Amino acid sequence: METDVNKIWRQVIEYTEKNTDKNFGKNIHIKAGIPLSCDESFFYLSFPKKINKNIVDCLYKKNIENSLELITGNKLSLKTVVTVDLFNDLIDEADFDVIDLNNIRLGDPIPLGTDIPIGGVSPKYTFDNFIVGSSNAYASAAAKSVSETPGIIYNPLFIYGNSGLGKTHLMQAIGNKTKELHPEMNILYITGEKFTTDFIRSVRENKMQEFTAKYRTPDVLLVDDVQFIESKEATQEEFFHTFNELFTNNKQIVLTSDRKPSDLTTLTDRLRTRFSQGLIIDISIPNYETRVAILQNKAADYNITIPDEILDYIAENVRSNIRELEGVLKSVVSRSQFEEQEITLDFVKATLGKIVVTDNVKITPKKIIEKTSLYYQITENDIMGKIKTKEIAVPRQIAMYLCRRLLSMNDTQIGKEFNKDRSTVSSNINKIEKDIAVNVHLEGDINYIIKDIQSR
Repeated sequence: METDVNKIWRQVIEYTEKNTDKNFGKNIHIKAGIPLSCDESFFYLSFPKKINKNIVDCLYKKNIENSLELITGNKLSLKTVVTVDLFNDLIDEADFDVIDLNNIRLGDPIPLGTDIPIGGVSPKYTFDNFIVGSSNAYASAAAKSVSETPGIIYNPLFIYGNSGLGKTHLMQAIGNKTKELHPEMNILYITGEKFTTDFIRSVRENKMQEFTAKYRTPDVLLVDDVQFIESKEATQEEFFHTFNELFTNNKQIVLTSDRKPSDLTTLTDRLRTRFSQGLIIDISIPNYETRVAILQNKAADYNITIPDEILDYIAENVRSNIRELEGVLKSVVSRSQFEEQEITLDFVKATLGKIVVTDNVKITPKKIIEKTSLYYQITENDIMGKIKTKEIAVPRQIAMYLCRRLLSMNDTQIGKEFNKDRSTVSSNINKIEKDIAVNVHLEGDINYIIKDIQSR
């Protein structure tokens, strides 16, 4: 039987098609909308993807609200949410074993289903749909080993790298595979931020016993973005005791961070020591072949066929991280559907416009430093500073090299820009030139930065 909220949404579509937009109900983004609930002030719509929500908010919100007012007699505001956001809210608030999102409506009791395992681990992240390449093969192999024999081989497992390279995917794949192989195990996925907020709340509400029961009993504890607990002394103290309790009892601990333990400078020494006593693996930017494989996989998810030359073009021009790569493909697909355009190479070039090389663009040392720091996700101050870790030193050397290559600056001029003496500049540039000759990935990274610098 059709619920009132579904009836209202159907009437909105009929009215809007009749009076403003004959293709309203056929639009892919509108079709994706699922009515959730309606009260005296708001009408709630859920969407499976952020692009659906954004298009509706930008182009159709006013028409929908006008139709709602005429149909219901009330001046209702449209509230849109993304399904994954709704799921995250439910995870934060609910105590459940499994949950089926297909029939969830705001305000309904949380139903039991068979889709999402306990512990905040999403079923969509598996080893089967994780694309393995040279940049992440070691991390993937180690993650699989951990899921097969948790608490025995690599404990803790510490995976680090820049945002958007697949750390969360691997961590949740561990959770799903472990649950499959060891269904009796208690698995908990959490972020460093969530651990911190839970700890603060437990102290404030005098519920430390509940807190320790939650965090010191899992057989597998997965902590994403553990760098968040830096500079938080009380939280670090509690995490230290949690870590020790689990480790002593041979419980598996998996941590991810944007930096390796030795670079978490505001972390206590004893925590850095604990994090470093297991296996530490970095994930780097995927190479060209891996990027193409990722795009092919995502195109299959969308159930569309995209010519190889187009996937090649995207893979060549988008190199910073997987999230951006997938986001670009999603934008291309959504825009083609929205504008009813065929996905051609010219169409993709127009969509990617800003990262395509253009002529007559003013290049300065400042722009080179800015684009290099953006690519490696560090700050401009890092490049200009004195830190000598590889994650900072290499981008600094590359920025100097690009000043020479793109601006024909001599060592003295470059030294003035970077506050370095000319011999240091010369040594750094020579190193990059030698590395490029033997490292195709470095050459690819530098070529991408050049394209970004030369774009408008």
